[in-house]
Amino acid sequence: MKRYLLLLLLLPFLTACENTWDSDARDMFVQGCMSAAKKDNIPEDKAKVMCDCRLEKAMKKHPNFSEAMDHIQDIIQDPAMRECEPK
Repeated sequence: MKRYLLLLLLLPFLTACENTWDSDARDMFVQGCMSAAKKDNIPEDKAKVMCDCRLEKAMKKHPNFSEAMDHIQDIIQDPAMRECEPK
């Protein structure tokens, strides 16, 4: 009984950390990135690599998609995202 109660108390915290990036969320992120890359005249092949890299970094830093969208400006301005830019 105590284990069950403990699980119920911890469940909201466990689900908040759960990766909620479904395929639609990932596609939306990559499409937005690809659109921005096109405006910056980045060739499509390099943009795809860059956007996939950025997606991985965003998902790692913000496993909850809703929380990530609440912090999208922080994600865009994150210096770690620059590591993904084509050389």
